[in-house]
Amino acid sequence: MFQLFPREETFLPQFARAAEIILEAAIALDQLAADFTDVELKVAHIKHLEHEGDQVAHQTFGLLSRTWITPIDREDIHALVKALDDVLDYMDAAANRFVLYKIPAPRPGLKQATQILVQSAHAIRRASALLGDLKNSAEILEICVEINRLENEADALNRISIGRLFDTEKDPITLLKWKEIYEVLEEATDRCEDVANVFEQIVLKSS
Repeated sequence: MFQLFPREETFLPQFARAAEIILEAAIALDQLAADFTDVELKVAHIKHLEHEGDQVAHQTFGLLSRTWITPIDREDIHALVKALDDVLDYMDAAANRFVLYKIPAPRPGLKQATQILVQSAHAIRRASALLGDLKNSAEILEICVEINRLENEADALNRISIGRLFDTEKDPITLLKWKEIYEVLEEATDRCEDVANVFEQIVLKSS
């Protein structure tokens, strides 16, 4: 069976570590939504994970610059690294707004949004673990479909949450703060879909 990545040390560990960090950050954000205490400490932990993700991205780009022959197209490696990093950036941006805007308590829709992110992050990790072998192509594509479904679910939830916000929130500043938080969370799920699109592109090119 043809191995997509013939040497284990070439890129696969970096992709796997980035996916693990994304999952850790999604779980941390979900825990914050479930228990809105020690917010600054929890947000600082997510920021630390975002920095760790940046380091993995820089290391991977460095490896790419030193590698003459890559197992997949260089532009696909670059796109995957960027897409993984973007997921973390948006999760960090959402978490940071709870401190920046001095949010005192969660609102309806927040927990559902973070749970969708956790599911998306689990799916990204599963696909990353399968990426090295073309015999896993069908399963990877199925995971990509699942990530796309979750993005659609997040988009629908975002519309409902913002609609409810306009119906119930009387303070315009609070309304604007929460509208932005909901939108940034939905953007994080969009970026998960970008990761899935790159996975799909890699598999289809290599099949």
